[in-house]
Amino acid sequence: MALRNLFIGSRLPFAAMTLGVACALATSAGGCGKREAGGSDVIGDVPGVVFAKRANFDKAGAPQVGNGTDQVIDYLRYVPGGGLFMLAPPRPDGKLTNITKAFPDADVNALDVSFDGKRVVFSMKINGEDKYHVWVADTEAGPKGDHNIRQLTFGKTRDDVMPIFIPGDRIAFVTNQPYTPMGTRADEYEHAAIVSQIATISTTGGDADRRVCSQNLSHTVNLFLRSDGTIGFSRWEHLGNVNDVKLFKMNPDCTQMLAVAGQHGKPMNSIVQVKEVKPEVMVGIATKRNGTIHSGALYEVDVRAPAGASQPTDEEHAKFTNLTPGVPTGSEPSPIGRYRTPNFLPDGRLLVSWAQGFVNEQNELEMVPPNFGVYVYDPATKKNTLVYDDARFSELYAAPLVARPAPPVIYDVNKRVDPSTPAVIGSIDVTQTSLKESVSGAQFMNTDLGEALKQAVAVRVIEGFSSEIGSQPMFGLTMHEGGAVLGEAPVFGDGSWGAKIPAYLPVHLQPIDKFGLAIRNQGLWIQGMPGETRTCGGCHESRTQVIAPRKGPGLTIAQQKGATDMLKPIKDREEFGWDVAIQPILNSKCVSCHGSDSALAKKTYKIQYTDRDGKMSEYEIPWLDLSGDSMTVPYDMGIYTFSKSYVSLYYPAELRMGMTRGIKVIGELPPPWMVPADARNSKLIETINVKAADGTLAWNGKPEHDVVKGSAMTTQEKLALIKSADLGGQWVSRQNVKNATCWKGADADKGTCGNGGAAGIQY
Repeated sequence: MALRNLFIGSRLPFAAMTLGVACALATSAGGCGKREAGGSDVIGDVPGVVFAKRANFDKAGAPQVGNGTDQVIDYLRYVPGGGLFMLAPPRPDGKLTNITKAFPDADVNALDVSFDGKRVVFSMKINGEDKYHVWVADTEAGPKGDHNIRQLTFGKTRDDVMPIFIPGDRIAFVTNQPYTPMGTRADEYEHAAIVSQIATISTTGGDADRRVCSQNLSHTVNLFLRSDGTIGFSRWEHLGNVNDVKLFKMNPDCTQMLAVAGQHGKPMNSIVQVKEVKPEVMVGIATKRNGTIHSGALYEVDVRAPAGASQPTDEEHAKFTNLTPGVPTGSEPSPIGRYRTPNFLPDGRLLVSWAQGFVNEQNELEMVPPNFGVYVYDPATKKNTLVYDDARFSELYAAPLVARPAPPVIYDVNKRVDPSTPAVIGSIDVTQTSLKESVSGAQFMNTDLGEALKQAVAVRVIEGFSSEIGSQPMFGLTMHEGGAVLGEAPVFGDGSWGAKIPAYLPVHLQPIDKFGLAIRNQGLWIQGMPGETRTCGGCHESRTQVIAPRKGPGLTIAQQKGATDMLKPIKDREEFGWDVAIQPILNSKCVSCHGSDSALAKKTYKIQYTDRDGKMSEYEIPWLDLSGDSMTVPYDMGIYTFSKSYVSLYYPAELRMGMTRGIKVIGELPPPWMVPADARNSKLIETINVKAADGTLAWNGKPEHDVVKGSAMTTQEKLALIKSADLGGQWVSRQNVKNATCWKGADADKGTCGNGGAAGIQY
């Protein structure tokens, strides 16, 4: 309390009080990133900079920390009293101009400077009742001293943030507007937190020319322009146990969303706030996904492909270099502070925001806001030079007011396409892969992935959906979002396949063998715009090599035959809600031998769970009870009720995979009966075994476990169990939520589905 009172009373930055300790701990960061005052040549020939001031205190003087800053992908923090400012010349004694002085309660979220250096686009919320919208202003004041500020986006139910200029007189930005009649996407992992996607407008038409891009199930943030005219961005990738932030790019018309870096190894959980400093070389913030108040270490990301490659970007072999080696990329206290929002300068140095002190959750616990100021960071000397710092504010998003070449315009290929037009996805040869992985389970034993893919007979296309359907916060005892099988496209003799899918929809893929078992589960969402064709080389083929059809030049067999039609309403998509699709099978074929009175049900292990308040409780879990009786268990720092069958089958695998926050296991864990996204290594699937159409068994030499009261489990019933596992082990589906009638075709014209949607919608 004494520390907090001292801070509020003096209005000194927390960093100033910890500088001595920080410098004593600093090693490789050259002078502790010392707050060196800049002279007349702070930024050389740059005439000025623009940045946002964001208030560290509310109007009553209370410190503001947290409030939407706990995740690096949060964007809705609002504290009145900030604004957009220009400093010319860019040094501590330069002239400071408040461009948004007409809005005293404003808060500015992000900004970008036009190619000629004469305009600034920014997102601003002018009061507590407003939403964040896209605005633009001139950098040079007019005859009346104003900067010709005008608002470009409107709307009372959506926020538009993080805008950037793109070639062709357009602006790209991030929005949380609803995308489908079901409502705004809402990420399952964060328990219904509204997520953000990308949209564009014209600089003259604003909302009148608004276009939205295809969807992801988690946040898309921090747009930046690349030298080839594409838009780069950071995307939170959450698909099962994948949970990080990677770099992507897309065309300005939202087509060809591709990973740029971070999909195949990176020395941090998340890479955000990126700028391209030269073609295929970027600088951004490396950090943990939460706990660092949007800040971290400065990292260079180099994705340049070798000479002679088929394309300039080599995502698979991205090189990551720490430019601030003393700054951690986790959430532990930093001995030399943390960085935010880097930008490039003409002389190769970086314009950054930097704060001393811990800059992590400890600031939130002590209610001491980190004080970010604007600095020039020299990667060669590892030193900061002060440009501007006001202890009452954090100065962020600084950009130099200099002209720069505009990248080439990539014209809209989908400008006039009907939004109901499907997208087409497929592969030239699914056996082509650059992934160094092996496959085990059933007929495979540490088999090279490329060899295993030769047994692919189809590709399963899985729709991802989230809690915008209005269901309970968790989809089950796994971290997988909702999943539905759109269809299975046959793999032809040349390894090709193709599928027509609803546009905008996030999907992921599984090549499957003749037993219906996934050979590999793709851990990345892909999506297509209306009319877009997305044909990859194989199952993550090398991006730097040309993949040609196996049968020689010309069309693949899949292209000749046409893509498999997977356009079907939601009610006809294949889902596996437990009490609708799985428990009836267990009741008819399994419970008589494996119910609550069985020996394996009476064999138990225990869970000791300690909640966030330190209260400990104990749960007894059956080894195997396939009845539909209810039981409660702890999971992800909460208590949930499921059936004994569901807990018996999925809990052991989840406990083994580390979903054990607050959980201690007492006794022997059962085998992993059902493994989310991996039926092939699920003990129950191995036990029941499955027979292909040619009469061979997946586990050769093991009999089918199929005789119960003289009734065999059918192949379709076994496939339902396989798909339940391979899709991620969901408890919830759109067929068993409270508004289930919406998805079964009832009340189609009453608009009562989900968040006001209608039954049978295609998205």
